[in-house]
Amino acid sequence: MSGAWSQTLAVALGGAFGAVLRYAINQFFLRHGYGGVPSATLVVNVVGCFCAGLFLVWIEQRIDPAFWRALLITGVLGALTTFSALGLEVWQLLRAERWGLIAITLAAHVGLGVFAVGSGWHLGQALWGPRG
Repeated sequence: MSGAWSQTLAVALGGAFGAVLRYAINQFFLRHGYGGVPSATLVVNVVGCFCAGLFLVWIEQRIDPAFWRALLITGVLGALTTFSALGLEVWQLLRAERWGLIAITLAAHVGLGVFAVGSGWHLGQALWGPRG
């Protein structure tokens, strides 16, 4: 199979897995109710950011990094994490005039997301980084 086709298949399979995982996490949070706080999106975005940092290091060690990036970053994490859901949730909070929760939600997603990427990257370096 050509490189382009194998990467396309990797994105499709990874995306299917990530979408199902996203749905399952969302259902879990809906069943357990968290007081109208958009927690499921925050969890998947922070976990996805952590995994992105971790996977970046791991992928660099692979024989075919383009395939693994397509599968894990574009496919799984692309379907798992979601900026559109965050936008929708913030819009709903805007309509409800929940100003404090809007600020907390945005700060949490951006702040925790960047922290999670860095944490995942540092863990990846500790596990698979260059040995000196």
